Amino acid sequence: MLSVLVVDADDDALKAIGEILHGAGIGASLASTGLHALTLFRRVLVDVVVVDLRLSDFGGIELLRAFRDERAGVPVIVTGVASPGAAIEAGRLGAAEYLEKPVSGDQLIDVVLSRTPIGHVRWADEPHPSWTNPQVMQAVRAIDDRYWDSELTLRSLAREVGVSSEHLCRVLRRQTGGTFVALLRRARVRAACRMLTTTTLCMKEIAAHVGFSSPNRFARDFKKVCAVTPSEYRIGALRGDAPQEIDAPVTVSKS
Repeated sequence: MLSVLVVDADDDALKAIGEILHGAGIGASLASTGLHALTLFRRVLVDVVVVDLRLSDFGGIELLRAFRDERAGVPVIVTGVASPGAAIEAGRLGAAEYLEKPVSGDQLIDVVLSRTPIGHVRWADEPHPSWTNPQVMQAVRAIDDRYWDSELTLRSLAREVGVSSEHLCRVLRRQTGGTFVALLRRARVRAACRMLTTTTLCMKEIAAHVGFSSPNRFARDFKKVCAVTPSEYRIGALRGDAPQEIDAPVTVSKS
């Protein structure tokens, strides 16, 4: 699943853009301040940023520079009200695109997809046609969006979905064929694979970025999913060996 960071001080606009992206099967992390946006940007593997630069705690130039310093090459799409020279100013600040508000859903999706770097698409456990339980779809999407959160647990997710831990565990296994722990492990390892091949971060840093409690836990779970250690995976990628595919959707049941 593509991952988009949406930044907007207007809560209604923030929620609307998030719903548009989720409706198109695109993951969205939402932030209403520049500080929160940078925190998410450091934690989540973001493919595209959609931001309204009129924030209370950050100036436009400072925020875009901070994004670039943290991870250069991530396209930034600026949104804002129509005004003379607005698009020119956004381009001067380093934005890849300027969209006038209100942003239409089709236009937003088209621009996000067109600005996604080739090879950066991450197909995750997207809602499958045979998933009939809305709680399952909500839970899987939450795991995919917040795999990096070390405090994400079955209990906290069940509370968010509005069911008991036992019920959520049961319907997840019935429709996805996996447990909460297995789905979360898979999402974290998938993100780690991306970081191993696109960054020079050490194993300890990657483990922390994707939500593992320790490097040892990271190494153990990574090998369980990929059948190789993180170091072996990185070396293989550098040599041009095709990484083991782990991005195919999980097996689902129609029951």
